[in-house]
Amino acid sequence: MGNRLSFSLTASEQRRVEMGRLMGERVDARGLGDGIMVVVIAVVYFIDVLAAAYMLWHRRYPPIKCKSPILMACMVCAGVLWFAGDLQTNGHVPLAGTALTNCKAFGVWVRIVLGVCTLSALIAMRAYGLFRVFRNNQPFRGWGLFAPYAAYCACMAVYGVVSQVVAPRLTIQYVSALDICYYHAGFKASLFAVIWATWLIVAFLSWRIRNIKSSFNEARESLLACSAVFAVLIFTTIMHYTSPKFALSQRLRIVTTS
Repeated sequence: MGNRLSFSLTASEQRRVEMGRLMGERVDARGLGDGIMVVVIAVVYFIDVLAAAYMLWHRRYPPIKCKSPILMACMVCAGVLWFAGDLQTNGHVPLAGTALTNCKAFGVWVRIVLGVCTLSALIAMRAYGLFRVFRNNQPFRGWGLFAPYAAYCACMAVYGVVSQVVAPRLTIQYVSALDICYYHAGFKASLFAVIWATWLIVAFLSWRIRNIKSSFNEARESLLACSAVFAVLIFTTIMHYTSPKFALSQRLRIVTTS
């Protein structure tokens, strides 16, 4: 198999489609649709990175400083890692001959631990920090702010290590014939449980700051973000359980990632 995403049908993708047919699976070749999606989303993230760099450069400017630019930059980095993990998990790019065949490294550590959960935890810490400042008159610093975040990160590190040592056949493994990563049903359920639990915490903290008016509409923005994320989570959960092999369908994998 090839190791580069192509905008046209390659010989390696043709062999992959044929292998799927022999296995009784309908496989859509990676090609133009996947390539366009990757480029468009990559451009969006590139703009986000530039915006984050601008915020960091001008981080002492009061209107920017109040937005916690360092936290915002970390969120952008976590979003980029989430997207990188999605490229592997959702089957948008060839895996064979690359480090992407390490399904646990990218599917668990990059996508879930450093991507989804880190982004969620940073958003939660931001909301909790606002609650401390505007409701409890406490500073946006110190162990009182960072201890819950550190505890959550420790739990996620333990989850990642346990996932790493458990046999691939019980967690996530590379299927060379189809050039995709396959998630065991039980392990997939644990991933969704972690993500849902994390965002329920984020939603709770966002609700706690709903009446804070001096936080530059952060409460309203957080609630809108939570609503959007829960809509995506519901869609993604349904997709994974109604069409567990969605990564083989170009239409379904593009819709899921986008």
